[in-house]
Parts: sequence; structure tokens; C-alpha cells
Amino acid sequence: MKTSLRGVVYLSLLAILLAGCSGSDDDRITDGQKYYFLESLKQVDAGGRQLQSSGLDQQSLTAALAMLDQGLKLAFQVERKFLDQLDLRLGKNYQRYFIKGVESYRIGIEAGDEVQQREGLRLLSQWAGFWQSEQAAIRQQLNPG
Repeated sequence: MKTSLRGVVYLSLLAILLAGCSGSDDDRITDGQKYYFLESLKQVDAGGRQLQSSGLDQQSLTAALAMLDQGLKLAFQVERKFLDQLDLRLGKNYQRYFIKGVESYRIGIEAGDEVQQREGLRLLSQWAGFWQSEQAAIRQQLNPG
């Protein structure tokens, strides 16, 4: 049984590697960057919404924090150069407001520090203002056609 499972894993990995060779390196990098960027926003948004829900129990809190952590992990994979190609302000705002905001808010929750949580929310609010006004144009560049 172990050898057939190993064979399936090997063939799956081989298929992934071969599929990866069919596109250009730039396309794969761009697709990966799109994924990291959009998924980081999605994960943080989902975690934030869950944290805002009423009657938050420990299990829900843990799940929400895990979503924030995953979003932050993905955010660190996004390259500034990629963001700047979409909008010259995006890279700076993403780092300054989105990433720093999530970090500050997340650390504030963990430490029980309301001042740090508020600072994180302030930064995220600034990100939201920018993103709300520029989202349509940026998404259009991400998915032209």
C-alpha cells in the first residue's frame, strides 16, 4: 500500500512540475503574485469579519486569528515590484497600511493591548480607504479582458 501511495505522490509531483514547464517563468511569477496578493486580502477580511461577530467563543477566536496569520503569511510573499506595476501607490500602501495594520492588530489581540489593536485598526482603515477607491482599477489590471 505504501508503494502505490508513493507512486501516486511521485506522479502527482511530476505532473505539477511538467505543467509548470509549459508556461513562461514570468506568467508563473505573475500568477503566483496575484494569488498571494488577492488571497492575503481575502484571508484577512474573513478573519476580521469573524472577529467582529457577536458571541465569539475560543474556537472561533482561534480560527479567526489563524486566518489573520495566513493572510499575513501570504502578504509577505507579495513583491513590491509586482504591486508597483499595478499602481505606483499600491506597494507602499500595502506595506505601510495593510501589512503593518494586520501585524499591529494581531499582536495587540495576542497581548491584550487595546492601544496596539486600535493602531492596527487605524492603519487598516487607511488601507480600506485606499483600496476602496482603487480596487476596481487594480482588479481590472489583474484580470484584463
